[in-house]
Formats: sequence, structure tokens, C-alpha cells
Amino acid sequence: MRHLIAAIELTALLVALVVVANVHVVAALWLSLFILAVALVALVFGWRPPRIRSRGKALMVVIISLASFGAIAPILKAQQDAELAQLRSSDIDGYLARLKGVDEKRWLAELGKLRPDDYKAELARQKAVAAAQRLAQCTDKKAGEAYVMIQSDVLRQLRAPSTAKFPSRYGAGTRHIGDCVYQVFGQFDAQNGFGAMLRGGVSGTIRHFPESGSWQTQKLDVQG
Repeated sequence: MRHLIAAIELTALLVALVVVANVHVVAALWLSLFILAVALVALVFGWRPPRIRSRGKALMVVIISLASFGAIAPILKAQQDAELAQLRSSDIDGYLARLKGVDEKRWLAELGKLRPDDYKAELARQKAVAAAQRLAQCTDKKAGEAYVMIQSDVLRQLRAPSTAKFPSRYGAGTRHIGDCVYQVFGQFDAQNGFGAMLRGGVSGTIRHFPESGSWQTQKLDVQG
């Protein structure tokens, strides 16, 4: 008898979700997600909300909710696409405004087709924002990192790179000189060809690429 009641309740849940979906797709989608969340909590933690008294029943509710969600999501997308298509033919500005909130990549592509001048302005704006964000990551605070990163290229020019020692502090004048390029000054101690430890100097420029976090030496002068 208990199993029969559980089967009736699960069938009623499925029918209720179908009915709600026919009346309001968005409401049905959110209802499916809510029921799924409740059932998952009951399944994982053993919580017993009303009408879900066992993990077996919770599992069945999870399956029904997932099936409902899987069926409703494509319907909702089809409705949205149909509404956007209708709006595109009647109100281009409204269409673009709504599309931007739904799919920005698609919005940019449509902007290029429907409003070429606005598209060019948007690309320029995005480029300016990206440049500003990039430069915001390139300040004198990274001078120490620039000093460390250029050392690998200094070592390649030494006769005995394994003996090289760099002071922990870079030389005066090491700084960001613009466009993520850093001027670096420093010193080092390393053995020459005869095994004598000598002090040398280094100056150069190195560029930082915030997008990848990489560095690239532009100019390098090693003396000693």
C-alpha cells in the first residue's frame, strides 16, 4: 500500500510539472529546480521533508525533476528565440537591448549587422577598457618581479651562470616606464673565465604581459 501511494504521489508530481509547464514555462523551470534541490538534500543528508520519507523516494523525485528540467529548458529557449526574432523585425533597438542581457557574444555579432557604426564604437570602447585594465596591472609595484624575471636572460650571457649571485634589491632607477615595460638596473657577482669572482652590472628593459602573466626581455646590457 505504501508503495502504491508513493507511485501515485510521484505520478501526481510529474503531472503537476507538465500542467505548470503548459501554463508558464519559466515558473515550471524554477519549480523543477526547487524540487530538485529539496530532493537532493533529502537524498544526500537523509532529511525528511513532507511526502519524502525515504532516500528511495528522494531519488525518484530527483529523476523526475531532472527529466522535467531537461524537457522544459529547450522549450524555454525556443520561446525566447521566437520572441527575439519577432522583436528583431519590429524593434531593432529593443531587440539589441534584450539580446545583450541574454547573450553578449551574439549581441555583438548582431550589432555589427544591424548597427555598424555602433558596432565600431563598441569595439573601440572594449579595446580602451582592455587597455586600461592591462595598464592597471602594470605599476611600479611589479618592479621587483621585473628584476627577478630579467635575471634568467642575464645568466645566459655569463661564463659561469651557476656561480652568479644577485642582490635581493634591484638598482636605483628600476621602474615602470609605460605600456607594461620596465626599466631594470642591477648588479651581480659571478666568476669569470679564470674563476675569479667579479662584480658586474646589468641594465635593460623587460615587458610584462598581464593576459598570460609572462615576461619578455626587450633590451639587455650585461657588463662584467
